[in-house]
Amino acid sequence: MSLYIGLMSGTSMDAVDAVLCDIKPDRVQFIDAHAVSIPNELKQRLENACRPDLSVTDYQYLAREYAALCADATLQLIEKAKVEKQAISAVASHGQTLWHAPPKHSGQVGYSIQLNDADWLSVQVGLPVIFDFRARDLALGGQGAPLVPAFHQFIFTNTHRAPIAILNLGGIANISYLDTQKGIALGFDTGPANTLLDQWIERHQGKRFDQQGRWAQQGTLQVKLLEALLNDPFFQNSPPKSSGREHFNLAWLERFIDEPYRPQDVQRTLLELTAKSAVDSFQWLPESPTQLIVCGGGAFNSFLLERIAQCLPDKVTLADSAQYGVAPQHVEAMAFAWLGWCFDNNKPANLPAVTGASRLATLGKRVNA
Repeated sequence: MSLYIGLMSGTSMDAVDAVLCDIKPDRVQFIDAHAVSIPNELKQRLENACRPDLSVTDYQYLAREYAALCADATLQLIEKAKVEKQAISAVASHGQTLWHAPPKHSGQVGYSIQLNDADWLSVQVGLPVIFDFRARDLALGGQGAPLVPAFHQFIFTNTHRAPIAILNLGGIANISYLDTQKGIALGFDTGPANTLLDQWIERHQGKRFDQQGRWAQQGTLQVKLLEALLNDPFFQNSPPKSSGREHFNLAWLERFIDEPYRPQDVQRTLLELTAKSAVDSFQWLPESPTQLIVCGGGAFNSFLLERIAQCLPDKVTLADSAQYGVAPQHVEAMAFAWLGWCFDNNKPANLPAVTGASRLATLGKRVNA
């Protein structure tokens, strides 16, 4: 067995997801998973830290606290899965993205800040930790994101002969396009998914997320607002492209709210923004996929899925990753477990066609226990 633990906390900052996988050169087998919620007080400080001028001291204290949560998730998963610690090759920790600033034009080198304390995490769990997966791609002129399309290619390539697309509905939505027959693998961020929906309902309802999209269903779509939001240059830019909450946040949203909309109407419009921007992204694909497979936390928002289905072109079917043996909420953490395995096996794990990097590269760094 080749056991790896993947750790992921996304743009929504709701929890640290830990997944244990057995990874082979031709497959990834899910074994078990565990999630630890990010406490409200820490979540607030993480949100406040999403700025480019965070002090080194504040970063270090916050990184240590975040790493403690990652350690809890890791140790609780090991206990839950009833595996011996020494059987685990490494923990692959993405970290919490605080600021993502990819290059805006050719020749510029961007940067991306993932909160992490890999040395401290490694000491606490007694295992090697692989981390900092985005830096090498950025150094090669790439966006450093999205990284999951390479994993989508690994696990979904043999499921279809016709072109398919995988839509990851995390805090930010990203799409992967796979055409096995032509050997094409593409991907890019399409825009906000859960991040604005979660922030808006937390402000107005005190809830972390909109269960099944029920609050959005109570609202009325505001077409004028939707059109204004879709006019943001991000949606017009061609790939490679990536984004985060440093762009799509409540301050960004408030610039477009010039009328006294009901909060539920804004929520309804934000949900439509996610659905429409995702499907509109098909314009950047070589051809329309035959099926759109959804994953990520947004896959549990039934109203969002309903709206995506209604926006899809004819003959494109909608499915979720569970139909292919991968639970939607586990895909991203599994992806980073696989990226950790790729690092240890010296396998390139970026896709230059996705990120815009100048070449393939092995991603990450490693600290030993």
